[in-house]
Amino acid sequence: MAPPPRLRPFELNPDLKATLRVESFQGTFSSKTFIEKLSSNIIATRILENSNTFDPKPFIRTFESSLEELEKLASKMQKHTSELERETQKEELAFKKQVKELGTGFEDVQATLESLDSRISEVGSTAIRIGEKLETADKQRARAVLSKQLMEYFMQFNEGQCPTLESLMTQQGLEGQIEAARILRQLAILAKEVDLPDTQVAREGIEKFREQFETDMLSSFDKAYRHADPKVMAHCAKALLEFNGGHSCVQIYVNQHDFFMQNSKVSEPTPLEGPNQEDLTNPIAAIPPIDAGLIKLYDGIRTTVEQEADIISMVFPNPAAVFQVFIQRVFGQSIQSFIEILLERAQAKSTLAYLRTLSSIHEHTVLLVNDLKKCEDTLKVGINANVKGSNVSVTTQPLSQTLDRCLDDLFVPFLEGDRYMEKEIQSLCETYDVMLAKFTAYQLQRRGGNKFRAIITRTFNQMLDSNKALPPVVQENFATVKNPEKYQNMKDVTDDDGALSVDLVVKLLKIHAESVVRSLGLLPVTGRPKNTAVLFQLLTDYIGMRYIDAALDSALEDLSALDPKFPPDLRPMKRVKLVNGIVHLIQMHFQTTILPLTVPSPQVYRDTVIQKNKLMASVESKANATIQKEIDCILAWLETCLGRQRRTDFKPKDDEVDLTGLATKPCIDCCEFLRRMYDTTRKCFDGKNIEMFCTEVGVTFHGMLLEHFKKFSISPVGGVLLTKDIAKYQESVKAWNIPSLNERFEMLRQLGNVFLVKPEILPSVLNEGYLAKVDFKSLYPYLQMRVDFKTSKIDKLFEKLNLLTSSSSNGNAAGGGGVSRASTFEDASARFLSYSLR
Repeated sequence: MAPPPRLRPFELNPDLKATLRVESFQGTFSSKTFIEKLSSNIIATRILENSNTFDPKPFIRTFESSLEELEKLASKMQKHTSELERETQKEELAFKKQVKELGTGFEDVQATLESLDSRISEVGSTAIRIGEKLETADKQRARAVLSKQLMEYFMQFNEGQCPTLESLMTQQGLEGQIEAARILRQLAILAKEVDLPDTQVAREGIEKFREQFETDMLSSFDKAYRHADPKVMAHCAKALLEFNGGHSCVQIYVNQHDFFMQNSKVSEPTPLEGPNQEDLTNPIAAIPPIDAGLIKLYDGIRTTVEQEADIISMVFPNPAAVFQVFIQRVFGQSIQSFIEILLERAQAKSTLAYLRTLSSIHEHTVLLVNDLKKCEDTLKVGINANVKGSNVSVTTQPLSQTLDRCLDDLFVPFLEGDRYMEKEIQSLCETYDVMLAKFTAYQLQRRGGNKFRAIITRTFNQMLDSNKALPPVVQENFATVKNPEKYQNMKDVTDDDGALSVDLVVKLLKIHAESVVRSLGLLPVTGRPKNTAVLFQLLTDYIGMRYIDAALDSALEDLSALDPKFPPDLRPMKRVKLVNGIVHLIQMHFQTTILPLTVPSPQVYRDTVIQKNKLMASVESKANATIQKEIDCILAWLETCLGRQRRTDFKPKDDEVDLTGLATKPCIDCCEFLRRMYDTTRKCFDGKNIEMFCTEVGVTFHGMLLEHFKKFSISPVGGVLLTKDIAKYQESVKAWNIPSLNERFEMLRQLGNVFLVKPEILPSVLNEGYLAKVDFKSLYPYLQMRVDFKTSKIDKLFEKLNLLTSSSSNGNAAGGGGVSRASTFEDASARFLSYSLR
């Protein structure tokens, strides 16, 4: 027996019981809010009672009752969850069973479908075989029926007449004529195969009937063509297509076309139309527009072809084949005749005019071909409309292929093999020879032609090695230079003609770039690397060997022939500057124009780069030789100026003393020349090149001065003049702003002080600055040139100082430390007395 329920003295109010329902815990649940609801009534009661003491019992009773309610609710929910789980398991088992049953059913259906598909395939295969047999039987039947009909027609012709065929042509209208055309074509085949003695009449009758049929159809087609009746033309064209392929009516249509009749006299000589046609022969001028007559012809072709595409599509059952015949006639007759006249006239002017005309014609013809390709869609519509129902098989290639072939065939006579490249090389040689004519004449007339001819001979041999076979004009040009009568008799050749010109090289490069671009448009892509390399070889031979090399050789000859008694010519430095600019232009031309075109062929690319580098190295070597020769001439002139120093310049008599002068005459000459040299150097060189050039001159000149001062006796007044000279030298070199040279000439200034100071001050002077690092023995040759060297007992003082230095050196050596003044001077002398660059 269950125990009676326990009675609780405290029960929850209805509001709190409503809070303890399942709905309160659904959705978003907050435990804090839930506790606040359970405690809210107790707290409100305590507030009303104004009680200040905390009594936990109401809270405990409320929470205990709430826990009991929550436990009941949890038990209830657990029971409900268990029931739901049992129901879920039951439904899941039922679902699995149903899925399994459905899977079994699907497998049965799949097997049934596969069986049905197999049976359908078998039935289909059987139907196909039956169809093939029926088709074969039908063909055999049709062939038998046709053979029977042909034999009947043949027998009728053998009897002398064929009324059935005549009736078919006359009584059944247009379709009867087309059917008669098919029968006549087959009868002609039959007549060739049947060669029996009794069938001679039939064969002759068939041939005669065929001739009459073709004549009538062509006559009807021609009449309809003249009256612009496309329907009758289309009927005749279709009948003739069934009869013999329709070639005869196509020829009538094309031959009698107004376009060809109007342009049949194009070969008659007419003046060229268009502005600036004379600029064709000027390599510097821009390429003039193409002849206006060609533009007019091409515009007419565009208009005519567009119209004819529509007409041909309406008239002929095989419009693509007819249109191809029409296009071939346009290119083979109208265009080819016209461009041959243009090229003949251009060739009569010059090779350059010929090439420019050829390139312009090709460019405009390519545009024409691209425009004509747009007619292909119109022709496809015509094919779909007219060929349908025809028994004649018509095979034609796409219109684009026909146009491309016509374009290629049109230019084959001018581009085939090496014809074009020979013309291009010939044009470059002719143009370059004309533009370098005065330069060449100057070299041959003024500079001893033997050496220049040797350069040309070497260039010619190199071209032979690289190109194997050169056009006759190239050989003629080089032979003319090797046998220079033409240039030796040239008049009005000045020194300016023998100078280098950057503007001229820019023109030569523009001409070469035009040639390269022209070859890109005319020649196939596969030959671009090789052709570009050949043209670049020609450029390097002319600009490199015949122009730059010859100019630098001329500069070297000028410098070698200079008399050291006269100031050297500084213009070779300007020539080197021009060479530097020209080399940069060639390098830019190579990078932007030549190199990208040779990349596709690794072998050609490598050979071209080697060729360019060889040219650069050769020019650089010869330019360096020219600069070195210029330095030698500068130093020779400075030495000549110093050699003009008089013995009495630094030992003047009392009545010859002029301390107001700035410096001696040799010093002024040297300084003035150094100033001009530096100004020229700054204009011709830049950056480190200026420093290297001036350093080599300054170091060697410094050594000259050190040797120069050992040759003259110097009085006290002369010492003042000497220091003025040194100050002038130092001022000239200081303007160059080269620290190493400033140190050298500062040492020279300090050395000049030993000629100026009193004997008793000499020891202190010799122990200061750069002189403190120099051994007294090395200074002896300079001190000895003082006129008071013995009278003022400088020699005794020198011996004393030398003894002290020697003993100090011995002591340092014994002590194992220190550096002797003599050894220090070895470094100083290596630093200051050298005649070479540091």
